[in-house]
Amino acid sequence: MKTKAHGSRHKRLLVIWVLLAIIMAAAITITSISIFTKQIRSDRDSAVTGAAKLAAKEIDADRINGWLENGADTEYDAQSGVLKDIIENTPHLKYLYVYQIRPDGCHVVFDTDPEEPGELGEIQEFDESFEPYIPALLSGKPISTIESKGYFGWLLTHYEPIYDSNGKCAAYAGADISMDEIYDYIHRYMLLIILIAAAFLLACVVIGLKMSINLHKADEIDMLRKQQQRDKQLIREIIESFAKVIDMKDSYTQGHSMRVAKYTRMLSEELGYDEDTVEKYYNIALMHDIGKIGIPDQVLNKPGKLTDEEYSIIKSHAQRGYDVLKSISLMPDIVVGAEAHHERPDGRGYPNGLRGNDIPRVAQIIAVADTFDAMYSDRPYRKRMNYDKAISIIKEVSGTQLTSDVVDAFVRLAEKGAFRAEDDNGGGTVEDISNIREKQQDN
Repeated sequence: MKTKAHGSRHKRLLVIWVLLAIIMAAAITITSISIFTKQIRSDRDSAVTGAAKLAAKEIDADRINGWLENGADTEYDAQSGVLKDIIENTPHLKYLYVYQIRPDGCHVVFDTDPEEPGELGEIQEFDESFEPYIPALLSGKPISTIESKGYFGWLLTHYEPIYDSNGKCAAYAGADISMDEIYDYIHRYMLLIILIAAAFLLACVVIGLKMSINLHKADEIDMLRKQQQRDKQLIREIIESFAKVIDMKDSYTQGHSMRVAKYTRMLSEELGYDEDTVEKYYNIALMHDIGKIGIPDQVLNKPGKLTDEEYSIIKSHAQRGYDVLKSISLMPDIVVGAEAHHERPDGRGYPNGLRGNDIPRVAQIIAVADTFDAMYSDRPYRKRMNYDKAISIIKEVSGTQLTSDVVDAFVRLAEKGAFRAEDDNGGGTVEDISNIREKQQDN
């Protein structure tokens, strides 16, 4: 019974969702077509008005009566050419003419109709659609754009007064723009909107079905979230296992990668990064020394001072790390830590000699963690460095070897004892920094 009740409720919700989608699709269709039609009319209105105003501006009103009485002259022909230029350069403009409005009709001054042009002085009868405007036209007053459907088709017409030098209306410049093809535009646009609305409706139905199904699958979504957490944990454990393999390669730095990753996480949190970024930086730090897998054991595990050639081989682990990790598309940023954790703000690092902010942020953080652990861990040729001494060295190289704000975050944590080992009772070597650098060039 409970299952049936839930099923019935889901069906009702689906029906309501589909009805709302239909109403919305219909509203969008009608509104869009209405807006589209109004926009086209507005555009055509602007075009026809502009053409009429331009023609009125170009015509010499003081010569109109002379042309009507005495006929055309060279100036008349020149102005006729100007009107033809206007009509040729105005899209959709069908007719352009100049009429002198008299009680007996429209006296043609200019007519650019290529098929049936009115002759100079010819009288055209008033169109029925213009009857309400005849008194205003006879008075020389401006009128609004007229929309008409008659013998000449569906037109928008604008009459612009042409004033002579005395400020009297000598004639009107008339412009007609065709609206016939708007039907085709509207039909094509309507078809497009209907297709879009149909697609929208179909999408809504599909979404509604999925929503209905998902109401039954809340527990599955929760399981999926848990699975994602397990996957994230699995990725971390796999990477941690790789890090242990890396550290096994170098017998002198057991646990180094894990500690550097731990310090990187602490620094990232201190610097204010979000949980996902902190997790990502932790994983990147775990793999920062993966390139050492390709370094020969006799070089990597050499207890004494390295030769220049051996040091060059050690330095190559950054490029080797890049080559190993660059093809991992699931975590494209993981290559950054391996390649750039030995870059320095002063540009004296390797392998690319990057400077300042050109060094990726995670590599800046790993560099501080890596440098500290290199000093604060036991080596065959020395015990770990004194905690306070290591911190003072980190401070000393801030801005040159290490990025300043990361060092500041490190110092804040270090002064609280955040990095101090549990078995640290204040001992450790305090050798001069230059000696330390010579003895552990590989870090």
